[in-house]
Amino acid sequence: MAVATEARRPPAPAAAAAPPTMGPGGPRLDALFTAVFGLFGWAIGLERLTDNSFFWHLRAGELILDHGFPHRDPFSFTAPGRHWVLQSWLAELGYAVINRVVGPFGIRVVVALTGVAIAVLAFRLALRLAGDRVRAALLTAAALAGLDTLWSERPLVFGLLALVVLLWVVEVPDSPVGRRPVIAIPILLWLWANVHGTFALGFAYLALHLAGRWLDGHRPTEGRERQLLLGTGIAAVACFVNPYGVGLVTFPVALLSRSDILRHVVEWGSPDFHTARGIAFALWIVVFAVVVARARGRASRRDLLVALPFLLLGLWALRNVALAPLVGLPIVARVVARPRPAEPARASGVGWVLAAALVFVTAVFTVRAAGQPSFAYDGYPVAAMQTVQRDGLLGRRLLTTDADAGYVILRFWPRQHVFIDDRYDMYPRAVINDYFTLARARPGWAAVLARWDIQVIVWPRGDPLVSLVEGTGHWRLVTQDQARVLLVRDDVR
Repeated sequence: MAVATEARRPPAPAAAAAPPTMGPGGPRLDALFTAVFGLFGWAIGLERLTDNSFFWHLRAGELILDHGFPHRDPFSFTAPGRHWVLQSWLAELGYAVINRVVGPFGIRVVVALTGVAIAVLAFRLALRLAGDRVRAALLTAAALAGLDTLWSERPLVFGLLALVVLLWVVEVPDSPVGRRPVIAIPILLWLWANVHGTFALGFAYLALHLAGRWLDGHRPTEGRERQLLLGTGIAAVACFVNPYGVGLVTFPVALLSRSDILRHVVEWGSPDFHTARGIAFALWIVVFAVVVARARGRASRRDLLVALPFLLLGLWALRNVALAPLVGLPIVARVVARPRPAEPARASGVGWVLAAALVFVTAVFTVRAAGQPSFAYDGYPVAAMQTVQRDGLLGRRLLTTDADAGYVILRFWPRQHVFIDDRYDMYPRAVINDYFTLARARPGWAAVLARWDIQVIVWPRGDPLVSLVEGTGHWRLVTQDQARVLLVRDDVR
């Protein structure tokens, strides 16, 4: 395809940057569209707290409040005292503070507000660059389609928000954050680095942008590119100012060095295009390819250099599926741009009805959420662990799945430690490989149980390991339900 030498960035009229307002002719259409995306972010963000990783993140935040920053593993009996970099310490500390001050519903509200910010900023960015609300809405919907399937209360959600803000810094130079990149970029990337390891992709995005602009004839040492480069350099230095020093900054590299282990982890596998997540990402790939191909010459070298690596990252790991469309959104929005009218259109009287309906639906979502227990333990071994507690077995050497371990840490630590959870960056390789042996019922499973002196097992019912353990004749079945069994070694009373 033909490639232009300069990214076309049509200047947006002042009206586009103005906040949506109401008027006698009805609410502005831009405001209604924005509200719809805000409602989407609010609804998915207000869901109950159920993520297994979030459970130990919350516990880690409480640990910081009570004892300061931990540097050794406190949760397991297989790696006690192992060096641990609490890479998302800022998010975890926030969880703990909110939980203690206003309770877990406050965490849900913060996550919901983050969802609103992501959805609204993404749509307004597309609107700013496309100049047409319908096109912007369709492109944003395609970009956010996979967000609902990937959404959770993990610190990743704050990384997504940081990415959207960074896109505003780079793509809209006259925006409040874009006007002062030397200040905005260091602050943003420092916050991002202390809430989630995806901050490395923020640096990668900036590097790709600067390299692409250089290919388009704009040196990184001149003009706005110089400001972006300076802001990036300051941010790179600032990120080393944190409770864990170099270890926090190099965390993404250390994690990726365990690629042989990560390939066994679902979120690090390639997306399955037979699932909702995979279909949503495939939709975005098709939209991006069709838009760029049909608008020949309107996507610059910079645009392709930025977008394609992120698309490949999405194909490589499921955890990147939410990032790639956000990076590509401003590119396709700019490609389909059309001049905006001088005066933003207003809805008719029906617009007020629609606005009222949005307010009503938002209120219904909020009241319904407030009436629910904030923690959702469906799918976790609640009954089995209650039996463990009732029978005085807490504190024994307990084997659970890595996902169930998050629940155990939240509900029963420090009385109960775990064999392994999903902190695959921290556990020794030997422990992880032993867990994989058990999880897949590989030969040698009995030796692993003996080596770690496992006394109690809470495991998925029907899993091959259960049949193997029961077949030894040295374990007794204490209880079971439709999902879990509780097995106790015969010599444990």
